[in-house]
Amino acid sequence: MTTKNGPGEDFISAYSIVYDCNSKKLTSVCTKDSLLESIIVANDVFNFGSWYHVAISFDGCFMSLYVNGDLQQRTKKNFETSYSLSDSVMIGHSGDKKNERFSQGVFDDIMYFHKVLSPQEITDLYQIPNPNQKQLIINAIIKYGAIILFFIGVIILIVFRNKKNSEKQKQQFELTNRISELELKVVKAQMNPHFISNCLAAIQELIYNHEIDKAGLYISKFSYFLRQILNYSDKNLITISQELEIIKLYIELEQLRFKNEFEFQLNIDKNIDIDNTLIPALITQPFIENAIWHGLLLLNKVRNPQLVINIFNRNGCPIIEIVDNGVGRDFTKMGNENSKGTKLIFDKIESLNRLFNTSNYQIEIVDLTDDSLNRIGTKINIQLDNIKE
Repeated sequence: MTTKNGPGEDFISAYSIVYDCNSKKLTSVCTKDSLLESIIVANDVFNFGSWYHVAISFDGCFMSLYVNGDLQQRTKKNFETSYSLSDSVMIGHSGDKKNERFSQGVFDDIMYFHKVLSPQEITDLYQIPNPNQKQLIINAIIKYGAIILFFIGVIILIVFRNKKNSEKQKQQFELTNRISELELKVVKAQMNPHFISNCLAAIQELIYNHEIDKAGLYISKFSYFLRQILNYSDKNLITISQELEIIKLYIELEQLRFKNEFEFQLNIDKNIDIDNTLIPALITQPFIENAIWHGLLLLNKVRNPQLVINIFNRNGCPIIEIVDNGVGRDFTKMGNENSKGTKLIFDKIESLNRLFNTSNYQIEIVDLTDDSLNRIGTKINIQLDNIKE
């Protein structure tokens, strides 16, 4: 803070309060000309970031410096201070075009007196309430209110995110329950009375024909098949090798029942890790059952019945392909009991995609025809996600 007492860019300060970088203290200077000046240095080091009450008082005889109501020093002056007529009192500015200095808003309140104040009056000034206290309180309320609002916002965001995660977990739980219910329905469809009755009838026929060894083998495979079905029915995912075990048991039972009236071929790509790749449990049996019962066994010796299962990778996803050379699909029966197991599988695929947030699980049904567009079989492509155990 300074004001000048002469014209020109280089001038002598009429009075000023400055920070001395060498002593790190506040300094007050009052001059008449280049030969006469008085200098007062504060007693204590000035700390930036703290508020100070600073007062200077001078007349033609003495100059005094006060910091926080305490007299720092009083020195003889013995000269009258004059001011440049073109200058005005400027806080934080040197009044010099060549060498400007700005206070950057460090002053809170400025007061001028046209008389010399006594030490008590300066002390009283220091002790009076801050005239900006109300504004300071408002500023503090705004500051801490903003901080509180920020933390409230963070808390609301956390609560909202936790609620969203809870809803997501609830949806996943509901999906898991739905999948479990669908799997139980699939098991019921697989273990339907017709299937069990036919298996028992086949065993009975073998016994009546005195084929005891075949009857014993059939009973053994049938009981093991039932046990494996029940073992895997409560699991969402099993390995490909476990699914293949179910497939082979089921096809062997059907071949025994129908006296090997159809051929079966299984092709597995060597790049498929069947022991560690997980797929939805019991996903193939309804399609294989449809292929045998509604495709191959209705051929009536038109051609040699064949069932082929291919397992391979496509675009990083395992594919199970079920191909039969049967009579093809009868679209007049698509909505009856025979397609319920297939519909349950489609529902399960949709639930798995939602549960794992993917679209990799897909089922494609291709109707095979010859050059004359005659139906010559059906191909089922079951695309799965690449999940490792």
